[in-house]
Amino acid sequence: IMSENQQNDTKCLTHPHQDIISICSTCPNNTPVCVKCITNFHNGHRINKLNDLNLRNQIKQYFKNQTIPKLNNYIENNKKILDELNNHFKQIKENHTKNLDKTADRIKELKKIINAKENDVKRLLLTKLDENTEVNNIITTTIENKNNIVYNAIKYNNDDNNNNNNNIDDNNNNNINEFIELLKHSHQCNNLLSNINNNNLPEYIDTQLIIKENNLDSIKDLTNSYLEVDDGIPLYQLISDSIPETVKDLFLLDGFDQPLNFIPPTVKCLNLQNIKYQLTPVSIPKTVTYLSLLDGFNQSLKFIPRTVKWLNLHNIKYQLITGSIPNHFTILEFSNGFSQTFTKGIIPGSIDFIIIGNVYQLTLDSIPATVKHLYLFDGFNQPLNFIPPTVECLYLYNIKYQLTQDSIPATVTHLFLQDGFNQPLNFIPPTVQRLYLDNIKYQLTPDSIPATVTDLLLLNDFNQSLDFIPPTVQCLCLENIKYQLTQDSIPATVTHLYLLNGFNQPLNFILPTVKFLYLHDIKYQLTPDSIPATVIHLYLLDDFNQPLNFIPPTVQFLYLQNIKYQITPDSIPATAKVTDLYLLDDFNQPFNFIPPTVQFLCLDNIKYQLTPDSIPATVIHLFLQDGFNQPLNFIPPTVQYLYLDNIKYQLTPDSIPAAITHLYLLNGFNQSLNIIPPTVQTLYLGNIKYQLIPGSIPN
Repeated sequence: IMSENQQNDTKCLTHPHQDIISICSTCPNNTPVCVKCITNFHNGHRINKLNDLNLRNQIKQYFKNQTIPKLNNYIENNKKILDELNNHFKQIKENHTKNLDKTADRIKELKKIINAKENDVKRLLLTKLDENTEVNNIITTTIENKNNIVYNAIKYNNDDNNNNNNNIDDNNNNNINEFIELLKHSHQCNNLLSNINNNNLPEYIDTQLIIKENNLDSIKDLTNSYLEVDDGIPLYQLISDSIPETVKDLFLLDGFDQPLNFIPPTVKCLNLQNIKYQLTPVSIPKTVTYLSLLDGFNQSLKFIPRTVKWLNLHNIKYQLITGSIPNHFTILEFSNGFSQTFTKGIIPGSIDFIIIGNVYQLTLDSIPATVKHLYLFDGFNQPLNFIPPTVECLYLYNIKYQLTQDSIPATVTHLFLQDGFNQPLNFIPPTVQRLYLDNIKYQLTPDSIPATVTDLLLLNDFNQSLDFIPPTVQCLCLENIKYQLTQDSIPATVTHLYLLNGFNQPLNFILPTVKFLYLHDIKYQLTPDSIPATVIHLYLLDDFNQPLNFIPPTVQFLYLQNIKYQITPDSIPATAKVTDLYLLDDFNQPFNFIPPTVQFLCLDNIKYQLTPDSIPATVIHLFLQDGFNQPLNFIPPTVQYLYLDNIKYQLTPDSIPAAITHLYLLNGFNQSLNIIPPTVQTLYLGNIKYQLIPGSIPN
């Protein structure tokens, strides 16, 4: 049997040769102490004995219930940390192998360059040597030939002297022959002597190898900077699940150098600084619709996919030329600081919306004649004479340029004065019919807006009194304005009132002159007494989402767009006296809610698929409006009057039911009239597009 000392470690943590005898309760975590600990470190502390059963049980229980679970979690966390570290280290080793391979490849390329240079220099030196060898051969051969002429002449002379001494009586023929040979030698030698200073020999080419020692340091520096080991390079490679799907707006900053295939589909807005990664047409995910190229971006724009509809250019380095910007964008924005010249053709001719900040000077042909919507952002400080005649909608923020009466082109019919705009409104030309006011700074007065404005829209956060509205305004649109409306806020000339998304005030400010009321997704909760009794036309437009029990009995014309509220057969109150019902574009609910008071039914290009039992029997007049695109076999026999606008559905001779006795072909109708059934007794023709000829109308 093992002793207790062998089974349990009772030695001091600080002094391994001393036994633990007490517990220090002053120090954290019930520190076990020995005699030396008490003397040296815990003097004056609260020391508890080991046989204190309450303290022992307390420590045991805490260790069991608190410490052990935390230790288990600690082990698990360490395991996770080790796994992550091992994975990271695995990436480090893989990256190390890749870096070694890259280094070898790059050094190999450098060696190739150096070897190629060495071979080029050697080849050139050998060429020069060959040329000098050829020169040397020519010189040597020429001199040797001349020496031979001289040697032969001298030899002849010596031989002739000897012959003259020994053969004085030679015959005359021999003398002639000898003289001819002498003549030849004399001629050749005298020619040599007369040209002794004009040898006409080719010259050597003294080849020099120039070594630019000063460039050696530059070569070393470039070589050293070509390959660097940088601890700042991220070793972690981004993958498809690296970025959480909650991210909608993503910025990639200077130096980013990884593929972009990690971007989740939730990212709609992508912002790129001067990234190193070379972009290609497949780099940007198709889910990105807004792309911003920030200061310093320096790559061609050919990588941008057609799915990007909004491009924002900051002070990019890449120099744009005609054709640089793709032509598939809907909106093109040039932010403050864009510093390139707007030469003709830089902006593609397919763009409808242009946004411009404080940029380089614009000229008459800077903006293509296809642009219809033009935004001038804060700080813009140039005359507006560059605006092409195609611009119909002009948006002005807090621009610096001081506007005058001739600043705005006559083609602009819709003028938006956005947040912060702070100039008098006397510059507005008479051609502007619709004026939009955001939270402008300029304080409006009753004479601020010209009398030519007929439609006025007050947008979110507008916070001024409405006493500035001129009596010419007939149509007034209100978003969620801050100014609290009262019964005298709206002028009596307003007949059409729009309450747009977010509007959140009671409707008791509406004057009895308002006949047409348009409601979007307003926040204010409507009640049966909310709508004034003078409203005859009521429009419930896209996203409206409240019960319809507020409709007063005075409403005769009800217009329903693609509202969110689900309509049921009892949605429209029984007190309502709606006689004309208009179901507008994209309406997509069953028709079982139509009250029996409705006699006139108008259908735009609705989504709901109609069947023979869709239309109630009380409907006598049926209008099919522009764009309607469904077969007409849903029309019940109770409908007697049929009105056709420029519908898309192609009619055939059996399309129109035999019950129709009165047929109206209205403005824009553009189909053959052979579709008219013989039961039609009365035909009404508006300004139809179809060209009529004799025989067009059936007998």
